[in-house]
Amino acid sequence: MSFYHNRLLEQDYYPVVRFYYYKEWEGFNMPNHSHEAIEIMYCLSGSCLIEVDGTTHKLKKGQFIFIDGDVPHRLFVEPGKSCRMSNIEFHFEELETVFPSFRHLVSEHEALRMLTESPKSYLLFHDSSDVFQCLNALILELDRKEDESVFTEQLLLGQLFIRMAELAAKQQNDTSEQHVYIQKSIEYMHQNYDRDIRVKDVADAVHLHPGYLHRIFKKAMGTSVNGYLINHRITKAKELLKRTNITITEIPHYIGMNSQQYFSTIFRQQTGSTPKQYRRESRYTDSRTVRSEHFKQQAK
Repeated sequence: MSFYHNRLLEQDYYPVVRFYYYKEWEGFNMPNHSHEAIEIMYCLSGSCLIEVDGTTHKLKKGQFIFIDGDVPHRLFVEPGKSCRMSNIEFHFEELETVFPSFRHLVSEHEALRMLTESPKSYLLFHDSSDVFQCLNALILELDRKEDESVFTEQLLLGQLFIRMAELAAKQQNDTSEQHVYIQKSIEYMHQNYDRDIRVKDVADAVHLHPGYLHRIFKKAMGTSVNGYLINHRITKAKELLKRTNITITEIPHYIGMNSQQYFSTIFRQQTGSTPKQYRRESRYTDSRTVRSEHFKQQAK
């Protein structure tokens, strides 16, 4: 049963651990597989690759992945490297216990409710140690369990879910906040690209440290702040070359590049042609388009 199945919120079901381990993998290649149980894989040291639902992620110390039931996945540790991890697999059953059922936990905890309302085949987390402590306590309890009581196990599982849900909510808030900073950075560059601005100026404008802005910007946009600024400037330069008579020696000053040599070098890297060649070729193409349209009109 999926972690997000509607039945879990309509009837009284409880999570039950069916498999768990502490293990160190060395140069290991797990076959791709899936199972009904929901799985949490926590990296304690080293690193590994997790291929899940067709996407590969690198899992490092302090990171863990939550994989829903029946989702294809595999673990891969590169030759010569190792990864120590803890793991639990669980599913949901009907039990006789006084501990609140999963649906009651969801109804009482906002972050857990939000987590169940956003179905995903897997979730990747950067832990703040809270989840590790819950997971460690749970595995120790499972190791020394001597009676048939499930109360303590349910207590620890409930705590684990709540900490995981809180972490998911925090990461979502952080991502939303980062998106705002990135959008403000882009707006600032669009408004000031014609000035001699640097990454530090962009970071100051959005009140972030340049190193932090660089990290979140590159992760979200696939390019650095400086790379984005250069691309935007070259786009503007192409428009000026194509649509105005501004001299090529003046254009760098219109786009915030005060060095003619630097502008020409970057322009050629980005477009494969010099500014002069680009202007000549783009205007030739435009003139052919105009003549073509003229002949079309004459033919009507």
